[in-house]
Amino acid sequence: MNKLQLACDWEKMKQMLLEAEPQLSNEDVDFAEGQDEDLIDSLMRKLSRSREQVVGWVESVSSTTTKAS
Repeated sequence: MNKLQLACDWEKMKQMLLEAEPQLSNEDVDFAEGQDEDLIDSLMRKLSRSREQVVGWVESVSSTTTKAS
């Protein structure tokens, strides 16, 4: 599988995801380099969304960092 395409570092990304989706906890977005699939699987279960929806959402939230800067 392809890696997530993130426009910022993961620490900033985690905060953005938590703000964008209040039902997520810190544990839900706990991620380390190379664990993209684990993160996607976890978010799919937690958010009841498809893989494509989760990947699109995460990358969309990430892309807002470049617009806000």
